[in-house]
Amino acid sequence: MGQQGELKKIDLHVHTPGSGCYEDHVVPELNLRTSPEDLVSAARVAGLDAIAITDHNTVKGVAGIQATARGNGLVVWPGVEVTTRGGHLLAIFDTDMPLADLSAWLRTLGFKPEEEGDGYYQTELWLDEVAARVAEMGGLAIAAHVDRRPRGFAASEEALSVKVRIHNSPHLSALEITTPMDKAVWNQGKVPNYPKKYACIQGSDAHGRAEVGRRPVYVRTQRLTLEDLREVLADYEARLRFPQEMDSGAPDPRGGK
Repeated sequence: MGQQGELKKIDLHVHTPGSGCYEDHVVPELNLRTSPEDLVSAARVAGLDAIAITDHNTVKGVAGIQATARGNGLVVWPGVEVTTRGGHLLAIFDTDMPLADLSAWLRTLGFKPEEEGDGYYQTELWLDEVAARVAEMGGLAIAAHVDRRPRGFAASEEALSVKVRIHNSPHLSALEITTPMDKAVWNQGKVPNYPKKYACIQGSDAHGRAEVGRRPVYVRTQRLTLEDLREVLADYEARLRFPQEMDSGAPDPRGGK
């Protein structure tokens, strides 16, 4: 596969019952009681090599998943889906980031303990301001579902000047999109009003075990550390593909046609 490594299948947007809108809570009559074992098993059945746990404004669901995945080949990045002014932001950190530090970090954004897990509550900071704070913590900041109302910044009701400012943030590493056919225009900076070129990902935004891995991306890398992921996003044209690009015969990160 070359010096850049092998093809890896990843999902950077996975929720757990730590999110109040997870299926266990939305349909309590089903008595689902989703466990860390259930989610790790779902990820492995989906063929995933790595996932990021990104519950709403909390990291409480991470520890159980990491402990369960330890030793079975699944990399679990700790993360948060932060509700900010302007939209949702995926904050993803390296596997050895202490969860206590992330909980304390959420306090600095203004979230109270009783607000954790509820995406309704939001920090008073703008998305680009939180992205800067993610960078200060050594994490990756990815604007979540940017093209989806109401919590994707580009589809939000915010003023265009605000959305353009967010898009121009030097601290955003990628955009998560929900319309795969638009990947090329975001990559090439051809979306009207948004000329900055960006890596694009898609994620499952899984709120139930059956959804894990439903919208993966493929990356070519030797390892699955956060720094490796950062390098992949910086070299997205060569090293990152959506499944439909792999199936279509388009150039792919394996070095094929």
